[in-house]
Amino acid sequence: MDKGPFVLLCAPHVGGNEWEYVKDCLDTHWVSSVGAWVDRFERELGEVAGASHCVAVNAGTSALHLALMLSGVERETEVVMPAVSFVAPANAVRYCGAWPVFIDLDPATWQIDLDKLEDFLTTVCARDSSGELINSVTGRRVSALLAGYVLGAIFDVVLVAELVRLFELPLVEDAAECLGATCRGRPIGAPVPGHDPARRTVATSFNGNKIVTTGGGGALFSEDEALARRAKHLSTTAKTDAIEFHHDEVGYNYRLSNVSAAIGVAQLELLDAYAERKRAIAARYERAFAPLEPIETGPRLDYCESTWWMYTIRVDRPSRDLIRELNDRNLQTRPLWIPLPDLPAFADCYGHAIEFAPLFYDTALSIPCSVSLTEDDQQRVIRALEAWCAAR
Repeated sequence: MDKGPFVLLCAPHVGGNEWEYVKDCLDTHWVSSVGAWVDRFERELGEVAGASHCVAVNAGTSALHLALMLSGVERETEVVMPAVSFVAPANAVRYCGAWPVFIDLDPATWQIDLDKLEDFLTTVCARDSSGELINSVTGRRVSALLAGYVLGAIFDVVLVAELVRLFELPLVEDAAECLGATCRGRPIGAPVPGHDPARRTVATSFNGNKIVTTGGGGALFSEDEALARRAKHLSTTAKTDAIEFHHDEVGYNYRLSNVSAAIGVAQLELLDAYAERKRAIAARYERAFAPLEPIETGPRLDYCESTWWMYTIRVDRPSRDLIRELNDRNLQTRPLWIPLPDLPAFADCYGHAIEFAPLFYDTALSIPCSVSLTEDDQQRVIRALEAWCAAR
């Protein structure tokens, strides 16, 4: 069998002014954590995300850690989050000394199940004599909701915000995969009507496989100036003086380099084109797979314009044999993340009504969807899946 050239799953695409902007950093010797490109990246990124304030950092995980800290998450409290995600948000909760509580995904949306979330907050949790919301199973205070968005789609943040307002919880949104997506016409950092900006933060990522990459990096968005200023302070080692090495509290070396920011500026210039290409790839896969009964494509949410960051499908049986077959054909394919409650570090954490997450993990697979994916290579993926379906 002629396998053809190797097709990557989700490769970064460098197609703009990256070389020119990085050369400026090198020519001017501004390569570290300060410089004009960092300032420009934060300004332009905030505009793209619809946020008044943006703090660029060295990783999406760092942005999540800062967001949780600034939301008041304390040791031995709990943060509610989806059961399926990359490990970073759960790790960030543990960095705070807090514990994740896992909620199942909704089979209809592949996002956090709002009914199960409300059921947990209503039937498992109760207010104590001081008015704190307590998980009656663990005895811990619930201190925040970390709303993680899966595979490039934003769940209905208006409904999520209404729910956390009802239960008086701060909201942290993990929009690591969603730059370029919109919910009800609003980009990821835009304010939610009626929601206190001091009780909502949004984090995103610029890892190598994201639609916009800086090689590694992330950002925190907020509508609250004081919160954003404090995030910037903590991310720059809590240094208080431009000359003296005075630090007024324990800070973090979470700064984004000027070189990374320069790459990010160039990538932002092409975000619209990249998102359009991602959506075209998703639409072509959907048309091709619609007649194939064993394949379920990702849900289209009527309130969200997804970036289709990592194009993922489900099949009607365990996906691992198919994953191996596609990889053997030089079509890089990967399983979804292991459900977080099944990882050793989180095995003792509370999970609520988790039913779909294990099935999702067992039957899902992500297939090639790079911005640079050619039509011929996409057709190779489609033909391989058509052949698999025909051979069943």
